[in-house]
Amino acid sequence: MTQELLLTRYERGLNLHDHRDCAECFVEDAVREFLTAAPCGDEGAASHRVRGRAAIRQDLGMLMRAVPDISVEVVSAGYGSDRRLWTEWRVRGTHAADWGRWRADGRRIEVLGVSVFRLSNAGFLEERLYWDSAFARGRREGLPGLRPEVGEAL
Repeated sequence: MTQELLLTRYERGLNLHDHRDCAECFVEDAVREFLTAAPCGDEGAASHRVRGRAAIRQDLGMLMRAVPDISVEVVSAGYGSDRRLWTEWRVRGTHAADWGRWRADGRRIEVLGVSVFRLSNAGFLEERLYWDSAFARGRREGLPGLRPEVGEAL
């Protein structure tokens, strides 16, 4: 599958809330890791890293339960000669359920981020996600998100 088709399948799977199809974009022993100051994983964890297609499928399912109306837009993408795919994306939705240390509060979210994928002919070998760290820290500390309600202080 070409890089463009793989990315399109992954984005479509996220927007259709199909964690199984998203996970099929990864090779069997792939790694998916959030690299932020406050990753969404379990309390006390230094990062949020999952290995293997089954674990990625489960983790994406937890994300989709946390943000059941998730919508993802790939804003731009670039391909490197080293078989890396760089994507800039925007995620929107309602934070309706807990996901690790990311506690639900029912607010609408809008997260800007970058993913860097390592590619193989069989699919994604790795996805490194860089979320807006101010957003992640704000959620962890109970501060307003990036798009506060009218009258809400930053």
